[in-house]
Amino acid sequence: MTPAVSIRREAAISFVINGVLSLAFFLGVFGTAPRPLGWMAPDNLALDFVPQSIAVALMSALVPALIARKRLGNAPALRPILIRAALFALAGAVLGGFLAFSIGMAAFPAIGWAMALMMKIVYGGALGVLVATLALRQLVSSVRTA
Repeated sequence: MTPAVSIRREAAISFVINGVLSLAFFLGVFGTAPRPLGWMAPDNLALDFVPQSIAVALMSALVPALIARKRLGNAPALRPILIRAALFALAGAVLGGFLAFSIGMAAFPAIGWAMALMMKIVYGGALGVLVATLALRQLVSSVRTA
């Protein structure tokens, strides 16, 4: 790690931002009225993992890396950062699809609105931390070896 980039700080920021965005999108998709939410139709809570995972993975790989790129001396090229972010988004799609499929196959009963909200916030934040950490470690190590 270089003094210019704190991976822990960026990962913590990613947790907060992705948690807040997960909250906002949850409220936009599932509303503000507490009620039981079905994993499958009509609520499709399980399917919501796909777009959430794609968005969180993409933004958690892209934004911290672009910010860190400015702070690093001998700034890495932009193209690898963009490609890496796209690959993280693809991995997020696979992860979200796996979760949606697995949950759908398990046929879980409906979940309470508040519990679903907390789960989506924590999931978005945790995925953001993981992706930001991996993306920044790779970026920082590529600068060191250059």
